[in-house]
Amino acid sequence: MKILGISHIGIAAKDPGRAAWFFKEVLDLPWHGDELVKEQKTNTMMFGSANGAATSDSRLEILENEEGQDGPIKKYLEIRGGGIHHLALQVDDIELAIAKMKEHQIQMIDEVPRGGAHKTRIAFVHPRATGGILLELVQETHG
Repeated sequence: MKILGISHIGIAAKDPGRAAWFFKEVLDLPWHGDELVKEQKTNTMMFGSANGAATSDSRLEILENEEGQDGPIKKYLEIRGGGIHHLALQVDDIELAIAKMKEHQIQMIDEVPRGGAHKTRIAFVHPRATGGILLELVQETHG
């Protein structure tokens, strides 16, 4: 398993529209699309770096609870308010990454990879294993 870089930083926003406006209009970051991750009851909005690369290692992801649903982002906002929700690391092989975590007895939220936003495969590492940081392992799929 290799860490290829930072995939993105996930931000839970109390006012996602305002956050999106700020990233797009004030910071001039290119918007790379919205996606509803039905399994997680979460809407995502991805913004890239100024160079416009959709697969840059400097993306920002705004997270919003799916309207009318009780999802993890709703709970996060109720407990902590808005802010940085998770750090996502891009890996070359998600299965190997999970196996390495298990080999080191690292507590995983996802024991097997699942589909993520923007055509990715993901698995979350529990914050107890990382000193309090929710870590997302991300493997890009191209297709």
